Amino acid sequence: MIVMALILLMAASIAFFERMDGYQYKVMREQKTLDALTEAKAALIGWSVAHAQYPGILPFPDRNSDDNYDGQSDCVSQASTLNYSHLLGKLPYLAQTNPCVGTGAGTYGLSENLMDAEGERLWYAVSRNLVRPSTNTVVINPDIADAPTYPWLQVRDKSGRLLSDRVAAIVMSAGPVLGAQNRSGGIAGPAAYLDSMTINGVAYSNANYLVANEVFIAGEASDRLSSEKQTAFNDVLVFITIDELMAALQNRAMGEAASALRSYYSASAAAASDRFFPYTSLLSDSTRACQEGNLKGSLPLANNNCSHPNPTLSLPAWFAESHWQNYIKYELAADCSYATRGCGSGGQAQLSNLDDTRIMKVTP
Repeated sequence: MIVMALILLMAASIAFFERMDGYQYKVMREQKTLDALTEAKAALIGWSVAHAQYPGILPFPDRNSDDNYDGQSDCVSQASTLNYSHLLGKLPYLAQTNPCVGTGAGTYGLSENLMDAEGERLWYAVSRNLVRPSTNTVVINPDIADAPTYPWLQVRDKSGRLLSDRVAAIVMSAGPVLGAQNRSGGIAGPAAYLDSMTINGVAYSNANYLVANEVFIAGEASDRLSSEKQTAFNDVLVFITIDELMAALQNRAMGEAASALRSYYSASAAAASDRFFPYTSLLSDSTRACQEGNLKGSLPLANNNCSHPNPTLSLPAWFAESHWQNYIKYELAADCSYATRGCGSGGQAQLSNLDDTRIMKVTP
């Protein structure tokens, strides 16, 4: 009896550890997926904010409309021909110079082909507000967050609870095949990868993008871990809110302004003791004309009213195109002005956003 009990105990222990090994393996696999999603989110924000020509835009997805998923953004040339299905596809990663991505000598790409634990490329949906058809100008500044041309995307959990209705972009892992999904051939559409479900009588599908504020459902990574837990929905996603993107964009814009002010200061005079920052414009002046003696206001873009020489503020074209000068306050210490030059008392300039939640010191 004792021998039989030991044999049964050993058999039970082996079965337990085999199950644990399988579970741990699944955990490691899903961590790979979560890591890829996190990396994709950071890469998209970085790509958007660092864009040399149009900071704030996001790439079009890689769709199968050209009979393949080739890693490139499948651009739409005109806004009049753009529909919402153009805004859902696989995450693009290859560098390209297509006009909707960026023109000129530079190339723009996420560089790394990120995949989930199934070895599948990640899926991607983007707000209509942040793509740039080749023939269109896109103005992206803080106003777009609360007054967008199109409502933002939404993300809900599997119970229907709203997670955010201010979503700029979504990156999804489709997970293992479910039901009748058929991914053979490598060019199947979204429905072969992304799932659908009904919540409180309302049908949702991550494979459909039909309206500007389309709802996407966030599944749970735990759905993929248990062989005993049956699920008809296993999409896992991360999302970028417009607030996250705009915070990073504000830092970029303020950084450009700070660089321009430092260049101005250096070029204002040969001798360090004679150098100065420009006077500000008035916050109320939409022309951003320099105002003589004014130490607190906005960046001056014209020298109409100031007596000091005017080395031009070297701001990139996109800065004025998206009217960032209207969203940044500028002030300077008196000892760094044209009247009292050289910042002899340790003065400096300062930039901030309109509600003073972001402040950047500009040292000479």
